[in-house]
Amino acid sequence: MFGLGLSLLGIAAAGIAFRLFAAPPEEPISGRFAAYPWVEAIFMSGLFGLVGLAALLFPFVIRQASDRAASSGLSRLLGVIMALAGAAFLLFGALNYYTHIGLILNTMPK
Repeated sequence: MFGLGLSLLGIAAAGIAFRLFAAPPEEPISGRFAAYPWVEAIFMSGLFGLVGLAALLFPFVIRQASDRAASSGLSRLLGVIMALAGAAFLLFGALNYYTHIGLILNTMPK
C-alpha cells in the first residue's frame, strides 16, 4: 500500500510537471479549459495526490488498529481524505461519461 502511495504521488507530480490530463477543445465542459492545460492537470493531480497520501497513511492506521489503539486522529484524517477523494472521483467519473461521449460525437465524421 505504501508503494502504491508513492506511485500515485509520482503520477501526481508528473501530471503537474508535464501538464497531463488536459482535455481537447472538442470535449464538452472540460474542453473549455483546453487553452489552460494546467487547470485539469492540477485538478487530476490533486486527486491522485490525495489518494496517494491516503495510501501512504493506510499502513500506519492499520498498525494502530491492530494494536487496538483507540480511534486516532490519524484514522479520522485518513477517513476524511478518502471521503473527499472518493466523492471527487465519483463526480468526475460521472462527468467523464458525458464529456467523452460528447468528444466522440464532436469528432466523428459527418
